[in-house]
Amino acid sequence: MPAQALLRSTKFLGEAVRETPRLAVDLAARLQDHRRIADMPYGEGPRRRLDVYLPASLAAPRAIILYLYGGSWSSGAKEIYRFLGASLAARGYLAVVPDYSIYPAARFPAFVEDAAEALCWTHNHAARFGADRRRLFVMGHSAGAHIASMLAFEKRWLAAVGLDSRADLAGVIGLAGPYHFEIDTDLLRGVFGPPENKGRTQPMAYVTRDAPPLLLATGEVDKTVLPRNTHDLAAAVRAAGGDVETRFYPRLGHREIIGAFSPIFSFLAPVAADVTAFISTKTARAANTGRSGGSERGPHEPVI
Repeated sequence: MPAQALLRSTKFLGEAVRETPRLAVDLAARLQDHRRIADMPYGEGPRRRLDVYLPASLAAPRAIILYLYGGSWSSGAKEIYRFLGASLAARGYLAVVPDYSIYPAARFPAFVEDAAEALCWTHNHAARFGADRRRLFVMGHSAGAHIASMLAFEKRWLAAVGLDSRADLAGVIGLAGPYHFEIDTDLLRGVFGPPENKGRTQPMAYVTRDAPPLLLATGEVDKTVLPRNTHDLAAAVRAAGGDVETRFYPRLGHREIIGAFSPIFSFLAPVAADVTAFISTKTARAANTGRSGGSERGPHEPVI
């Protein structure tokens, strides 16, 4: 075989090997029992669109999970997370996965504002999809967990869209989140500004007991976002008298904790089961608050 052809063949094989896990996860997602409504706008612009995942069959009004993906506040696309949306829908939830503004086109707090808008859209459209807005949860991974916890603790972001974190969120789930960190790289300075902005850009600065219940989870061998972020935020919430649970998974790294939602990698750790248990224990509190729910179903959108 000529050297050039061998090089092309080797390159193709290498790309195929790298892509195999992603393709397998995507295939597994398509085989799970769910329906997807893609590219619904929650605001203006190409980064303010979301995908909705529904269980294949309608039942009683269900809980809702808005999922915020990670990507260092500078990358990511909702289409990558079909496996996550399908997994949640197969468990009986309404799952919503939005895109949001990212660096360098946007800087803090644009992505937090977008997440608040996406959450408001989800809250207001719950009944349309047969869901109960009293059982509204936000879950984020990595940078998405940072954004989710900012919504939980800093009330002004949700207040700007007419919501309140304690009254309108049944719970917040943070997976491998960076909750307090130094602004000490070019990327972080680009996203958050100078180091002196640390206090106003990070969840740890806003911890209060007046926040929704939290589940904070991480992998014990995560080298991207160190587990101390989860430990320290949980300790601060407990010290303030707040409601927080933690999970530390042996042998899990930064990507594996979210990959474990796929049936292919669920053997790695019971992340999905723990999230399901947390939601189950917190929905009773939400149902008893007296808030108006979204139990009336409206017409459903065409499904892609």
